[in-house]
Amino acid sequence: MHDKMWEWLDEFPGQIEHAAKLGEDWDLDGLERPESIAFLGIGGSAIGATLVSDLYRQQLNCPVVVSRGDQPPSWLGKGHLAVAISYSGETKETLTSYRRALEKGASGISISSGGSLAALAQERNLPHLLIAGGMAPRAALGYTSLPLIHVLQKLNVIPSADLALDATRRLLESLRVEWGDRAGAGAGVARRLIAHLPILVGAGFTCSIARRFQAQLAENAKAVSILFEIPEALHNLVETVDIKLADTLNPIAVYLEDPDGPEEWRALLKNVRTTFQGAGIEGVVVSAQGDDDLTKLFSLVHKTDWISYHLAKLKAVDPLTIPIITALKEKTSHQ
Repeated sequence: MHDKMWEWLDEFPGQIEHAAKLGEDWDLDGLERPESIAFLGIGGSAIGATLVSDLYRQQLNCPVVVSRGDQPPSWLGKGHLAVAISYSGETKETLTSYRRALEKGASGISISSGGSLAALAQERNLPHLLIAGGMAPRAALGYTSLPLIHVLQKLNVIPSADLALDATRRLLESLRVEWGDRAGAGAGVARRLIAHLPILVGAGFTCSIARRFQAQLAENAKAVSILFEIPEALHNLVETVDIKLADTLNPIAVYLEDPDGPEEWRALLKNVRTTFQGAGIEGVVVSAQGDDDLTKLFSLVHKTDWISYHLAKLKAVDPLTIPIITALKEKTSHQ
């Protein structure tokens, strides 16, 4: 018998399809193309916006930012669009940020499974996308990412184009079997991470996937990891890579790789691997699959999600519960 987190991961290919259909059917005809867009969210409800904005960075024809916290960008007012994303609909910081943006005259739309965010949308007659409830926010990534692509397309912020959903789902169905198996590839990578400090290496669009992976390792496996984003880390963090680091922290590099990515990114990644190997840091490569960027992105997301799940099981920790986060939220709510 499988636990709830396993079931959500196993059902993720179907979630992708359902989420895309919800986004496609969302009526946004009353909105005009904004001067800029700010996605307002935090934690598992914000990472989808990060993935989408990074994936389409070269196609955006207006500024798009992801704003975490209770203060929206200072310029977010009339003529600009605030998109509030809170899976539960009760995220305090997101609700506060959204209300402040609306007070400054920004247009607003929102996504949640209900809660105060849905009630606010109804009260102010603002577009709201109601998504499936009953999940951990980090397991609902399809619902908090794919509709955002349709938002960008409908507002003419990126070119309209059919999404490669059939190819994405077919690949994810295959990966679900291979990487979900406790004797499969995902569990194999997880075993490599035991008793190590993972260094998550991303380049280009895989940097946002590395950020997602870091959060999944923390929440699912209760594991600390280091984010190594190329090219940023080549101007600071790389200076810490030496034999002493390997001796003290027992690190292992996880390279999130797009084999068909730009030559400059692949060359930088190769140089980083050589540097790490010279410092005695072992590594494992997790590669994107697919013929288009959307499929590649979700292939890496699905693989790394399974790795975090298997690592939790190997450590004998519950991948579903987040007791420290829950306790801190409860304490904060009473202050």
